[in-house]
Amino acid sequence: MATVTYNDRSFLIHDERIWLVSGEIDYFRVPAALWADRLIKAKRAGLNCISTRVAWNFHEPEEGRWDFEGQKDVSHFVGLAEELGLYVILRPGPYIGADWDFGGLPAWLTGKSGVSYRTNNAAFTHYFDKYFAQILPRLVDQQVTQGGNIILIQNENEYPVTAMPDRTAYLDFINQLIRRGGFTIPIIDSNVVRDPSTGMSVLTDPPVEGNIECINAWDAVVPSLKSKRMRQPSAPMLVTEFQLGAADVWGRATAYRDGREIARKALEILGCGAQLNYSPFHGGSNVGFYAGRRGDAPDAFLTTSYDAGAPISESGCLTEAYYYTRLVNVLVHSMGSYFATSHEDEPGAGIENASEVMNLAGPLSRWAIVTNNGRSELRSIDLRLPAGHKITVSLEPLDAAAICFDLRLPGGQELDYCTLMPLGLFGREDKRLFIVHGPAGTVGEISIDGKTKTLPIPKEETPLLLEHQGLAICVVNTDLAMRTWPTEHAILFGPAFVGEDVETPRHPKGQKQYYVYLPEEKKLQTKKVKPVASARPAPPRLRTWNRVCICPEPVSPDLAWQKLDRPKEMDKLGIHYGYAWYRVVLEEVRARKRNLYFPECEDRASVYLNGSLVGVWGAGPDATRKPMHVDVKKGKNSLVLLLDNLGRFSETDRLGESKGLFGHVYDARGLRTNKFKLAECESYPKRIVPRTLSHLTPLLDALPLWSAELVIPLTKVLPIEMTFGNLPHHMAVFCNDRPMEFFARPDGMNWGKVTFGADLKKGKNLIRLLLWGDVDPRCMENVKFHLLEEPISAGGAWSYRPWTLPKDSAGEPVKGKSSWFAAQFKYSPVELPLFLSLSGAKKGQLFLNEHNLGRYWSVGPKEYYYLPESWLQEENTLLLFEEHGLAPTRCKLEFQPSGVFGV
Repeated sequence: MATVTYNDRSFLIHDERIWLVSGEIDYFRVPAALWADRLIKAKRAGLNCISTRVAWNFHEPEEGRWDFEGQKDVSHFVGLAEELGLYVILRPGPYIGADWDFGGLPAWLTGKSGVSYRTNNAAFTHYFDKYFAQILPRLVDQQVTQGGNIILIQNENEYPVTAMPDRTAYLDFINQLIRRGGFTIPIIDSNVVRDPSTGMSVLTDPPVEGNIECINAWDAVVPSLKSKRMRQPSAPMLVTEFQLGAADVWGRATAYRDGREIARKALEILGCGAQLNYSPFHGGSNVGFYAGRRGDAPDAFLTTSYDAGAPISESGCLTEAYYYTRLVNVLVHSMGSYFATSHEDEPGAGIENASEVMNLAGPLSRWAIVTNNGRSELRSIDLRLPAGHKITVSLEPLDAAAICFDLRLPGGQELDYCTLMPLGLFGREDKRLFIVHGPAGTVGEISIDGKTKTLPIPKEETPLLLEHQGLAICVVNTDLAMRTWPTEHAILFGPAFVGEDVETPRHPKGQKQYYVYLPEEKKLQTKKVKPVASARPAPPRLRTWNRVCICPEPVSPDLAWQKLDRPKEMDKLGIHYGYAWYRVVLEEVRARKRNLYFPECEDRASVYLNGSLVGVWGAGPDATRKPMHVDVKKGKNSLVLLLDNLGRFSETDRLGESKGLFGHVYDARGLRTNKFKLAECESYPKRIVPRTLSHLTPLLDALPLWSAELVIPLTKVLPIEMTFGNLPHHMAVFCNDRPMEFFARPDGMNWGKVTFGADLKKGKNLIRLLLWGDVDPRCMENVKFHLLEEPISAGGAWSYRPWTLPKDSAGEPVKGKSSWFAAQFKYSPVELPLFLSLSGAKKGQLFLNEHNLGRYWSVGPKEYYYLPESWLQEENTLLLFEEHGLAPTRCKLEFQPSGVFGV
């Protein structure tokens, strides 16, 4: 069987060097019937490897109930990649992050006592040992050393803790399970934290013995790689997550990267002698209730779409980033043997105007990766080669270029230099074609064995074939290079995409011809494009929405509710995802006004009192976290809440947060206080920093320290809840000199809440906050207090009901009452992705032919929801749960604009 080894330059399979150009595609975010389509598009993008994470909670949604069939058949996904000649980087966790609910950990873990997540805690290791015992045997025979295609396997992901005594034991135990499971391929890890002062991804200590350390980065990726090289000089460099864009958060604008910038940075990574994995290359969708939560704000819940600016869009279309990055990927894939034998070389080629050059050198070639570092006004640079020759290199359109020189050609010739960036070297050794490109209408130059030749770049989309010193050369403009498709037996110039069937490529609108080069014959053929109908087909017509039922829970006295002895979080009820109904019957001695407050209620609740909607608590712009003013009647009052778990943290130290209604309902009021008094401090008690966050201690010690104090007088001891947000500081909280909690600031602003109870006393109570970093007094206005005057639900009768799909028509239409709606439509297959515009609907859940597509929410950033073509049929039913009972009368189906060239 094959062996997988490595040295400081690259990986080797049976001593043959491999250079990986990889892209992340999470199988659990893509319908299984579309896996092959996304994989062939990745291959045609120039990739030779796919990275995929394995989500534990996707396979064990309930304890002991394992599922590896159909959509969850990860082995089949890996096999499809192998059929296409793609390697796989396997990332099984147990924690994966990935913007996925709970970072891939199963929600039922939160109901287990004694579990400390991501540690060597006996309870946690017990459960993930069982998980590895399920997943690893299913994939072990697909590793390269067993004749398969899994080339690397990753231990955990972005493990940040440096000072914990059991850090090494935890990560070593994961390694032991991987080896015990039969994996003999190299183990990688990406245990990094981001340094906010430099943007660098910093590897945490101590390193795991025997692992290849990798980084996840976008900002400061070059200095991060250089630091990594110094730390582990004997291993190859790999960016396991070249982070292309932030995942969308409900209510925020999208933050996608520019395609040119992605390609430029990919070249800069190459210039460091590093391989990369685009993350994501295809994002897909957070179907069902699996969207995660970020830690940079209290309401940073992730959307259904996981497009994230990926080169292949959510619906499988090819974006601008796809075509720009092809210029890098195809080069690296086709000439990987040159890069895999190279190392960083200083000094090498030099520059004579302001930009940057990174040099690589090996026994077969030398390379200059030149970049303007995003200074787009620098369109070209003068490069002085080591032999003294000076050449001018265009940086258009990527703001960077890869220039080869002193390159040994397969025929034995020496390519002295070429002023144009190669797309690659293709074909068998005796029939190679060297394709180069540059701006249309300009002129390049090549020198082989001391003989130079001018390379005019066609303005038209026509390849120019030349021969020089026995080398066949093809010159194209960069626009055409982006649509040049090397396949097994031919090279196609001009199509928008070439799938598995090279005889039926997809073409840009209006294209009349394209070209096919046959390496065996050294012949260029012109092919006519068959005319097709230019009119876009009309989208299916959505029939009238019918109200299937009104949810009867807020009003019906005849429903069966399951009794509770006290309020409990959803996980303790066995409800791990989505919605749940809670009810408490309050007994009031007289009619009065109440100010309902829910200090232990997450994430969002529609609140009904005696059948009427009185407000929405929690997350979202239409919700509140202030007391709700209501009128209660004498006697029994039915308080019903529809709780929505919007997704668990997929990152930060706050993993495993409670969901649902897990504490009493209070009558509360806002508490007016004096302003905080600020003063500088000299030191802080180290015990306030939790053991799991002790790696922050050196950073805290280096920052200015401030104390913020205020006194709250109480004539009667009642609980007080303190909430805060938008604080740019790590913060520790004390009540009457007793340490209460430490809040580490995530990337972004700090936020949180703490309830003072037994620590309070009659008279003056000192609330003291320690804040790290220089403090703007105005930010202290974001700290609020509520006095919890009475737990009005303490004597109430508690019960709950699971949220389920509608079975029977029930209820009468009442404004604001949760409802189910259904509509049908016919569908005939077309090559355009179909979306549902949910204009008019407010918030809820969407189903297509019994597939749970995910959440919808009118807060944006998107109002279109992808309907996967593999889940469509001739007759289709959309089922919509609308939390607010609004009839979705303005919804419509649309074929959304496709990729850059109509693909």
